[in-house]
Amino acid sequence: MPARILIVDDHRVVIEGIKVVLRNYPEFEVVGEALDGYQAVKQVRSLRPDIVIMDICMPHLSGIEATYQIKRLAPEIRIIIFTMYSDKEYVTELLKVGISGYVLKERCLSELILAINAARQGGTYFNAISPILSIHMQELEKARSDKNGFERLSMREREVLKLLGDGKSTKEIATQLYISPKTVESHKYNIMEKLDVRTIAGLTKIAIKKKLTQL
Repeated sequence: MPARILIVDDHRVVIEGIKVVLRNYPEFEVVGEALDGYQAVKQVRSLRPDIVIMDICMPHLSGIEATYQIKRLAPEIRIIIFTMYSDKEYVTELLKVGISGYVLKERCLSELILAINAARQGGTYFNAISPILSIHMQELEKARSDKNGFERLSMREREVLKLLGDGKSTKEIATQLYISPKTVESHKYNIMEKLDVRTIAGLTKIAIKKKLTQL
């Protein structure tokens, strides 16, 4: 059974161009088209396509908002962004929604076919935005590492982190918590290991970020 495709673009010439190319592939069937995001959501409700080829900048309802609505309506539908824009803000926002592909219009239409094939098989296609995707994944990993590291801190370690963020010395922390300076140094070493931070300034930033202390 061919994959059912809905094409969404505010330029009819783009829609017709995609349709012409897809006619050469019997495994694909264009079941509908839409000229804006509002029409796209309406068509998805009635046609239930397998794949949506979505532009970003369109009247009435943008491709980004339409993608959000479609994914809420039918999470199983694969959405491929086909646009002239490669802005990091667009890319990261759409990646959060769970798109299956991102193809730039400046590329050959054969690349769109590759993206459709990948989506049809349950995969993804992001070759056109691989540098942005790489940065995005690094940022996610760093955020995940920071979060997980902080959550691994014991209550005592959080107390020490707070006091370090307040600018307290090892001796002052030991006095305030009724522990030895050696124990404070041990806690400080463990905190640095868990948060992957090597300086007091770095620990202070995290303490402020986590609202343990204030400037």
